[in-house]
Amino acid sequence: MSFEYQVVLLAIDTLNAKLSPIDENLPHSMLPVANRPLLSYQLELLERAGFKSVLIVIQEFQQTKITPYVTQIYKETGKIEVEFFVLKDQNQIGTCEILYRIREKIRTNFIVMNGNLIADEGFIRQMADLHRSSDSSLTILLNKAEINPKEKLDASFIDYIGLDENNNRVLLMESATEIEEKVLVSKNLLKYFPNITLNVNLKDTQFYIFSRWVIDLIVEDQKNNKNNPMTSIKKQLIPYLLSCQIPGHGRNLPASAINHNQDLALSMSTSSTPFNPSYHINQQTQGTIKCMNYLMNGYCININNLQTFTQANRDIASGKSSTYKPLEAPFKNNYIDTKAQVAPTSIGINCVIGTETILGQKSSVKNSIIGKHCKFGTNVRIDSSIIMDYVTVEDQCNISGSIIGNNVYIKTKFVKDSQVSSGFTVTKDLKGKQVGNSSL
Repeated sequence: MSFEYQVVLLAIDTLNAKLSPIDENLPHSMLPVANRPLLSYQLELLERAGFKSVLIVIQEFQQTKITPYVTQIYKETGKIEVEFFVLKDQNQIGTCEILYRIREKIRTNFIVMNGNLIADEGFIRQMADLHRSSDSSLTILLNKAEINPKEKLDASFIDYIGLDENNNRVLLMESATEIEEKVLVSKNLLKYFPNITLNVNLKDTQFYIFSRWVIDLIVEDQKNNKNNPMTSIKKQLIPYLLSCQIPGHGRNLPASAINHNQDLALSMSTSSTPFNPSYHINQQTQGTIKCMNYLMNGYCININNLQTFTQANRDIASGKSSTYKPLEAPFKNNYIDTKAQVAPTSIGINCVIGTETILGQKSSVKNSIIGKHCKFGTNVRIDSSIIMDYVTVEDQCNISGSIIGNNVYIKTKFVKDSQVSSGFTVTKDLKGKQVGNSSL
């Protein structure tokens, strides 16, 4: 089914991502997850959902690595039409500024998705049903956070999310890094929504459905606040929209916010809920909007640090996702490309071995992802690691708990709990080290 909603995929490197040093020579969207570029998962998600086209926003320095993959490799099997919007700024610009720049391309209600997301199919249609039937201006995809009490939480990726008593409306969303001491809830918000549940076990996946009038809001903001316009969807635009749910909010909304058309959402919806004119008239007189959430039911992860990058690789290799699989041929409890020169008995479960990779005699691989065209000597032991393409490892080397970038040459005997950026030669044993341009 072809949806009338437009999709904007932000395949840009973000400053708050903590993927160093493995991202020094690779755009984030091209980082391999089970030997597939991260971008391929988003394109497959959109194809499975029935979308025929997507607008991908990239930075100019990424262009030589992302564009050839999409236009040459992905197009061999992919069916979705891709249009690129290239940012030529030397410095990173905000996500609201990006929406402002592509405003002429956005003609309908639209979806914005972050380029670090992997999510099982099936949620988009139900999320769209909720967006339409609730007359929502913004619908946010939330995911339950898996909190390990033994691990220290990274405040950069913790959200305080306030929901109404029915857990449908999002009333408050603050990043932990934006809060100095306490989460502040206004008296006015409590007056109209006295039963707010504050959650720390939910994550904003940065997959949003917006009504088209939000573009008009951004355009007016750019015009009226030239010295201090909204720059971030998450930090500024969404809090602004959330505040507009309170009667008498005093915020400026464009005229199109009152008269926005719901017809386009109907083409995407399976719900038979009728349009209710009296309800919409009531919404107009109140001058308020609705912001809803849809809770993900299925596999979902945002790759924004080394831990989630590692976890996503393991999850796809072990079949935790019901939608996505490695491209290599399945072999019992692992995936081994037919052109790989390895003894199947030397490969443990939940492993992925790329094409034309050579594993020497008496070598073994456990719980690891090995890329394409790698060469391993004899008596090499690899455990719980991710090794990208064109990596060479000499005899009798033990690699565990590590991430090794493309075109790395390892001459040492021991690499443990370390990360090595692409193109480096390792001549000394590593334990808990990062090897990259920033570490030199």
